Amino acid sequence: MNGRAQEVLRITASMTVACAIGALILGGVYAGTERYAKAARAAGERKAIVELLSLDDRASVREVRQYLDPARRRVVYRVPAAAGTDRELVFTFDGALERTAEVAAAGEETPEGLRSLGRIFVASREGHPAGFVVEGVTRGYKNLIRFFVALDASFEVAGVRVIEHEEDPGLGAETATPWFQGQYVGRPADSIGTLDVTRDPMPEDWHAALVKLERVPIAEWRAENAGLMGRERPKPIYAVTGATISSRALTDGVRTTVNHFRRRWALLAPNLGGNS
Repeated sequence: MNGRAQEVLRITASMTVACAIGALILGGVYAGTERYAKAARAAGERKAIVELLSLDDRASVREVRQYLDPARRRVVYRVPAAAGTDRELVFTFDGALERTAEVAAAGEETPEGLRSLGRIFVASREGHPAGFVVEGVTRGYKNLIRFFVALDASFEVAGVRVIEHEEDPGLGAETATPWFQGQYVGRPADSIGTLDVTRDPMPEDWHAALVKLERVPIAEWRAENAGLMGRERPKPIYAVTGATISSRALTDGVRTTVNHFRRRWALLAPNLGGNS
């Protein structure tokens, strides 16, 4: 092998080693940041659940994962059970309980062949229901909007919280603000099915009250504004100016999520076990 060939070989070997080292470093950085991102996301979700339902240290929360089995036309629910296992409940589309079983825990991964339908967080306090938080997804103006809808034990909306979105700042992104989301609070679940959006201007006193949600806990805010809530409860949601599509998207998502939850919970609750 002549000197030129040896030099080419050395350069190739050096580049290969450098690329391999770089890949290992990037992989390690990604793995570390991904774990941090997941932990931060989980902490943010836990905080949202506690705030939306005004939970205290006496409350416990169980997570129920919902899946669609399109091939078999089934809806599957999984609830963490003993270490390393989930309790699985399978329902047909007509609402019949097909089977229950103990299966290997899936964690955050969607089991093969299933499609995620989001999660239900069931809160209990001293053996009594304390409310529910249901995860929903809707298509906004630019991309998907992921949100939580909280319902109290009487199935009245306790709050809405947008978790992820890509809407435009100052326009569709306003749907992720406390003042906009506060419009859903206090509405009975059985009235959500007809909830609509209006372009009419929001009354000034109602807007001024909603803005306070940025600094006042929901429970305290509801007590202070019971009169205004009663006045506005029969009315539609006031759209963000210039962002009617985003406003309607979130409202449609809340309506669909609540309606689906009510039907599913009627089937699931008697078979869930524990404090439901």
